[in-house]
Amino acid sequence: MLGISCDPFLEGTNENPNDPVSVSSTALLAPIELTLAYTYNANLARWSGLFTQHVKGVARQQSGFDGYNFTASNFSTDWSNLYVDVLQNIEVMIAQATERGNNHYVGAGQTLKAYTIMLMTDYWGSIPYSEAFGGVERLQPKFDSQASIYDEVHRLLSAARTSLSGSNGGISLSGDLVYGGDVALWIKATHAIDARAYIHQGLLSDANYTAALNSVNQAFDSSADDMTFKFGAAAPTAAPWYQFNRDRGDTGFNSTFGDALDALSDPRRDLYDGDPDIDNFGDVYETHEFFTIDQAVELVTYRELQFIRAEALLATGGSQANIRAAYLGAIESSFSGLGLDAEYAAYIAQAEVSPATITLENVMTQKWFASYGDPEAFSDWRRTAIPTLAPNNGVAIPTRWLYPQTEIELNANTPDATLYDNVDWDID
Repeated sequence: MLGISCDPFLEGTNENPNDPVSVSSTALLAPIELTLAYTYNANLARWSGLFTQHVKGVARQQSGFDGYNFTASNFSTDWSNLYVDVLQNIEVMIAQATERGNNHYVGAGQTLKAYTIMLMTDYWGSIPYSEAFGGVERLQPKFDSQASIYDEVHRLLSAARTSLSGSNGGISLSGDLVYGGDVALWIKATHAIDARAYIHQGLLSDANYTAALNSVNQAFDSSADDMTFKFGAAAPTAAPWYQFNRDRGDTGFNSTFGDALDALSDPRRDLYDGDPDIDNFGDVYETHEFFTIDQAVELVTYRELQFIRAEALLATGGSQANIRAAYLGAIESSFSGLGLDAEYAAYIAQAEVSPATITLENVMTQKWFASYGDPEAFSDWRRTAIPTLAPNNGVAIPTRWLYPQTEIELNANTPDATLYDNVDWDID
């Protein structure tokens, strides 16, 4: 396990990321995975949690963010981490592995690249991609449309399946902190990421719901297949949420979310809130049962795929029996993952949880409950407007991130955008 203790440790993972012969693919893969998982579980998770009202900023800087007081400079670190320490290093790894015939590294790189550019376009809309890695020849790359980025996501995932199914070129997939070199699980993950991409695009075409179902059917068979990155149990290797609560501690549990859980006597509340009598997670960071020091950051899960299946079946006229099976399977996976197996039967016995007819409201509310601390909840809320949430400040909840100040100043092609503009798949 590689150690990090705060965001600056993610800068400059490799001394010379533009030299594809200076660092081996085996040495590149782990830092790429680490930076992606760390970034996903840091600002992306915290600020998305403010918008979806999983958490609340209760002091200092996070209190301002709770009122949506962001500036472009707030988003520079995440933009840089994802471009420099993830995507640039993936470019190097893929180029080197392609030259040497190490197809499994190519496939892992293509999978992580697809995941990262989808994540970025979901938050920023149009992003530099086709001209983003041209070095000094392309200091002001154009911004590619979200539609073209999604086309590239699907293309990369298809290419990854081909690469991962090929010869390893004499080098097995070592240094892999996500799947421990299990190529079959990487292939399943490509389908899982495809399913997420297609469900995001559902409002653009009904065909995407069918495509999402096809992808789910080829993805994870159980939670044992989940794409996760587990952090360590020592201070230098601690998970991002734990580090933040320990070092800053100005975020706490949101009562809107808590009241919704309490209305259904949901036992997950006791794990999520840290301590019902403490406002700041920083005061209970050592005992918080969810944001633990060695938290396994979930990049995409079987639980999520079962919710996607239920949503896509609803959209395509699937049977209530199949919708119910996917919906309850997702809830059961959530309970099991939290060690609440014994509470599951009583919970779903409630008519409010398992009504005669499962609706989109049921599916997305339960997905909101199960996606605590997951940035994906922000995409779900933007797509479906479920649950109904009142803004913390003003008349609207943000629906995207601002382009970072560094990009605005250095790239004349940077589009104008506000926190309240929709990304292209968010057409409602």
